[in-house]
Amino acid sequence: MTKKAFQPPFSVHYVFWLGWKILIVLSVSLCVLALLRIQRYSQPPLSSRVSNLEFHGTPKVAFLFLARRNLPLDFLWGSFFESADVANFSIYVHSEPGFVFDESTTRSVFFYNRQLTSSIKVGWGEATMIEAERLLLGAALEDPANQRFVLLSDSCVPLYNFSFIYSYLMASPRSFVDSFLDKKEGRYNLKMSPVIPKNKWRKGSQWISLVRSHAEVVVDDEMIISVFKKFCKRRPPIDASKGKQNVKLQKQHNCIPDEHYVQTLFA
Repeated sequence: MTKKAFQPPFSVHYVFWLGWKILIVLSVSLCVLALLRIQRYSQPPLSSRVSNLEFHGTPKVAFLFLARRNLPLDFLWGSFFESADVANFSIYVHSEPGFVFDESTTRSVFFYNRQLTSSIKVGWGEATMIEAERLLLGAALEDPANQRFVLLSDSCVPLYNFSFIYSYLMASPRSFVDSFLDKKEGRYNLKMSPVIPKNKWRKGSQWISLVRSHAEVVVDDEMIISVFKKFCKRRPPIDASKGKQNVKLQKQHNCIPDEHYVQTLFA
């Protein structure tokens, strides 16, 4: 009796077909997982999506003061706010950590305890300046009634009364940001590319007025701010004690973050 030749349970063609099927299923699965991951990181935080819902009530202007310590012109601002309905505005102050606004440090009751408890030490020409701005905006966004956000320095002075400024801001759906392309300055760092292309680099005053959706963009940003922290730094001032080392230090790239961050982010 002759023995039958061994017959494999699967043909070669079937094995190849099965292999390709498994490969395709795995590829599709990986693509789905990748898309879900991209979607997860591209969506804004839940707080931002919820706050974009239409607000019903009296809208407020959030006055955001970026101060070194106290507010030297608090008496002028006190007169400014006295003519306003308290339901139409809110006040937030970023000062040095631990500084408290009370009867011993300010002449206006409007600033009592309006300082941020999460304030940081700020240095001129450092990324801490824009971090402080983001802290102010973040604190003000906690109140859904805040619909306009005005960033101010401790030396800013109101030129018009509250009624005029409130009506002017609320009548416009736009943000007010000074932004332009300065071809003469060399503050752009090529290392910022490709996250920040050179043609998107902008300059302008840090004192801005934002609508709520734009304030959320600034607070939610994690990508552009990280590039600024790494590549936009102020050149150190000349230090006589360092002698010839100053020559090398002065060759370092010079960048002032607060004059470029918001403008570049929106661009």
